Amino acid sequence: MRWANVVNALVGIWFIIAPYVLGAAARPAVLWTSVAGGVLLLVLAGWAALSEEARREAWLRYATGLIGIWFIVAPFVLSLAARREIWTSILGGAIVLVLSGYLALAVRPEAVATR
Repeated sequence: MRWANVVNALVGIWFIIAPYVLGAAARPAVLWTSVAGGVLLLVLAGWAALSEEARREAWLRYATGLIGIWFIVAPFVLSLAARREIWTSILGGAIVLVLSGYLALAVRPEAVATR
């Protein structure tokens, strides 16, 4: 399932650069939420993409899923006004959440039990 982790890491990269691309870098709450969440997502998903042992860690899939949930609710918590910022956050978060859920369900219990 390395591909799903790679996609999540790429979404993390997008969240790091999105405030600059979308012109939201002047608002500190938006900037730091996007960059911090993106860096965290990039580190966790990138680690899982590069390490078989990390891919077996259940907490890693749940952590990336929580980051996805955060990006889905962040536009409402931060009261974002620009549609492109709202939809970028919601769609990016949904991609991360769906892929993290897929990864959580795709790992067989016997594979985890043998480690």
